[in-house]
Amino acid sequence: MKTSRFLLLFGVLLLMIPLSEQMVQCKYTKNLTNRADGGDEHCLFYFLLNREYEETRNVHSLSTMPPKTDEMKITIENVLVKYVELVKGSSYQFNVFGDIYLNWKDERLKWDKKGEFENYDHLFIFNSSAIWIPHIIDHTLCSDGECTSSVDDIDVYDDGTVYARIQFRYLASCAVDYKKFPEEDDSCCIFFTAFETNVERTKFEIEGKAKEKLNRPVYSQKMYEKEEKLNEVAHEHSPWVVVERTLSVAHLGGIETLEVLQVCIKAEKQMSTVRVALLFPVTLATYVMLASPLFGDLRTQIFVKLFTLHIQTICFLYLCTITPLNGFLGVRPRIYIFYELVFTISFMSILVTLVVMALSRVKRNVPPSHRLFLSAKLINRVVCCIEPERSDAYHRYVEEENPEQRASNEVNESVIRRGAELDYTQDWRHIYLALNNMFSALMFSVFLFMTFLEFF
Repeated sequence: MKTSRFLLLFGVLLLMIPLSEQMVQCKYTKNLTNRADGGDEHCLFYFLLNREYEETRNVHSLSTMPPKTDEMKITIENVLVKYVELVKGSSYQFNVFGDIYLNWKDERLKWDKKGEFENYDHLFIFNSSAIWIPHIIDHTLCSDGECTSSVDDIDVYDDGTVYARIQFRYLASCAVDYKKFPEEDDSCCIFFTAFETNVERTKFEIEGKAKEKLNRPVYSQKMYEKEEKLNEVAHEHSPWVVVERTLSVAHLGGIETLEVLQVCIKAEKQMSTVRVALLFPVTLATYVMLASPLFGDLRTQIFVKLFTLHIQTICFLYLCTITPLNGFLGVRPRIYIFYELVFTISFMSILVTLVVMALSRVKRNVPPSHRLFLSAKLINRVVCCIEPERSDAYHRYVEEENPEQRASNEVNESVIRRGAELDYTQDWRHIYLALNNMFSALMFSVFLFMTFLEFF
């Protein structure tokens, strides 16, 4: 019992200590009663305020007027991107929630640590309107009033350096790169400016990382409401993922005295399942089509190529169903170029096979070059393992006075007849078939290179 009473008494004493400090009124507030801060700040703040009041005779000078300097340097320590959400009714415009950690120097907020406030290394400001703060805002897309910002965590050090955090929610200016559709890139930027009266130039200096890798989902619904807790909001994300944040300083309109802090995020639409559904079937079908010489004669090849063309058409129709209604702003996505090349290769392959089939039906009485024929036969038999048809053995024609002198076992009766011209149609068919096979091999190599560029 004694121990519990002692602990209770000790707790009451701890609670009474800050109350007793608040009861002691700061002597520097007697001339500052008409300020609207309610006397909630520390006595050190009123010491600084009273000193500024004695110099300017303006009780609001410290909170409304910037420091007297020709160049105001604002150091950006870091920009933290906390949440990103889709704008309602848009598929690529983002609202960005984040924090800007910055500091600047205000000579009016210095104090001597050897005097009355020697034990104070820094001064925390509770009310953001108590001192002057740079007006860092985005003037681009916030005319409708949906953008918000507030200043918190203001900390002043004895050398006059002020550290603060700006919480912002801004509608970013986004531009989509449709070349990678359906996994396109989205680059969104916010442009912060600081225009101050009585300051000739405001200069931004980036102290933290100019580029930072991120992995933040872009939510498809409103993520933050003041009346709701963050842990009670459902995390329903969109296909977009923020992968990078960059900081840079640019000059507005090329004017050296007007600097702009540019905060950009890069987002990628990660839809690998849709991309595979669009590329894998058409790629596999095209490889089967180009390898059709391995399946048999020309007629079989035509059937295989027509079937693969049917699959390619179905994949293209599916691609058209997921195309945005407003188009691609004049940009041709890479996947559309890929489909165009696939259809071109398919039609050329079918056309070459049809021409070869037509030429194979033409009767030929003139023999082809011996070396050309042997090369064609090598390609057809050894490389492709096919023949134009079940043909008899080949015999090269050598001009003789009397063709009947040739041995009957060396010349086929269907080729040489008494009083008739020799038929070399079968020899030319070997050459035509070899041309068809070589064209398929060439297109196969070209398409293999295209596939490597598309997937990697």
